[in-house]
Amino acid sequence: MSEIIVIGAGYGGLVASALLAKDGHKVTVIEKNEQVGGRAGMFKKDGFSFDMGPSWYMWPQVFDRFFAEFGKDAKEFLKLKRLDPSYRVYFNDGDIIDISSDIQKNYELFDTLEENGAEKLRQYLEACKRQYDIAMKSLVYRTYNSVFDFFSPRMIIDVLRLKGFSSFHGSVKKYFKNPKAQKLLEWVTVFLGGDPRNVPAMYCMMSYLDHHHGVFYPEGGLNGLAKNIYQIALENGVEFKFDEPVTKINVENKVAKHVITKKGQYLADIVINNSDYHHGETVLLDEKFQTYDEKYWSKRTMAVSMHLAYVGVNKRIEGLTHHNYFLETDWNSHFNQVFKTPKWPDNPNFYVCCPSKIDFSVAPEGMENLFFLVPVACNLDDSDEIREKYFEKIVDKFEKFTGAEIQNSIVVKSLFTHRDFKQRYNAYKGTGLGMAHTLWQSAIFRPKHISAKVKNLYYTGQYNHPGIGVPTTVISSQILVNELNKKGVLT
Repeated sequence: MSEIIVIGAGYGGLVASALLAKDGHKVTVIEKNEQVGGRAGMFKKDGFSFDMGPSWYMWPQVFDRFFAEFGKDAKEFLKLKRLDPSYRVYFNDGDIIDISSDIQKNYELFDTLEENGAEKLRQYLEACKRQYDIAMKSLVYRTYNSVFDFFSPRMIIDVLRLKGFSSFHGSVKKYFKNPKAQKLLEWVTVFLGGDPRNVPAMYCMMSYLDHHHGVFYPEGGLNGLAKNIYQIALENGVEFKFDEPVTKINVENKVAKHVITKKGQYLADIVINNSDYHHGETVLLDEKFQTYDEKYWSKRTMAVSMHLAYVGVNKRIEGLTHHNYFLETDWNSHFNQVFKTPKWPDNPNFYVCCPSKIDFSVAPEGMENLFFLVPVACNLDDSDEIREKYFEKIVDKFEKFTGAEIQNSIVVKSLFTHRDFKQRYNAYKGTGLGMAHTLWQSAIFRPKHISAKVKNLYYTGQYNHPGIGVPTTVISSQILVNELNKKGVLT
């Protein structure tokens, strides 16, 4: 039985700890903050409960596979509700479009957007399904420890079949000329932390998951999902330490011996870092033990940061559904002001989650729970004055899009931006997600699960392959545990 220390109780740490404890190992998870979930934490105030980060339950096959390892049916265990519509999109010309959980309705919708739209959507989603099948068979559930794991003849053929060297936007544009049709398919790149013009076309498989498998809501939201994994970990003997920031990983003879915190130190046979990868490398390790130094990180393209607002209003709002997008005609200017000329976007697109439409426990009776998310560049100035003015800007836009007045109905408001990501999550440059999914930051080009300089140090989370998102973070830990078992490092 190995003595395993996991740093961080985000999804990566929760999944890894549960799987390792199930195999009989003694696992301790040390968490900086007061609760589980990492970025998927919960903020409560005056009867409102807000998911602090992720709000989408997509790619259900990933969770089915994980919970099945513990003899549980994810749909029943999580009390999943399928959303219909899956989401609503508000355009600034007044159009409001629903993406349905019924694929036939979506075919009909796309027929109204351009000639032969239904057939084009069928063909596009068939191509996305082929990409998904290739990715699941050859790419997703595997690790890349060297170039030989990736640049094999078989893998190169699969990457070419995945259209790995073209862009998401380029792939969509081959089928659709209508700008609204394009936006309805490309919005998902925001949750991959990138610009559809730079995100590789292989991620178009997310469109297949969106339209063919739908969007769900687990009881308690995405923090509720984290709490369910936490309970499984506890049932399997994992010990958790909260409010205990790790300050150093002590390495002797190229072996991580102790994890040192502000409250003490822990002996370890194996250390798994689920804290922000940059923080784990450049702060917790001495420089000579860092696989990726500051020079490496300075050259990475980081995913978006976010201006988040947790808002409670003392009335119900007509017109909203659970997931809502608000899109400008010229959305490229927003992406340019995130990735090319970083600044607070002048005319931003944004997202609003209203979970009180389906979950009456998240807001007092007769009131509404609103989660505002605006993708913004990393490392921007973030004063109280700036964040407050930007919130007012977004609320003004929300009211114009929806026709609903909320300014005078707000009873709870909390803003969360760059400096909060840095302080609460040790997030590099205040990123909300980690490293963006560009071509040269996918698969083998993402930071490794295994330290190159410390024999028993490992990593999991959104920085590793497969990358950003809750499902991919779950997969990241499954990959890691499989690698540990395959290499025989667990005793």
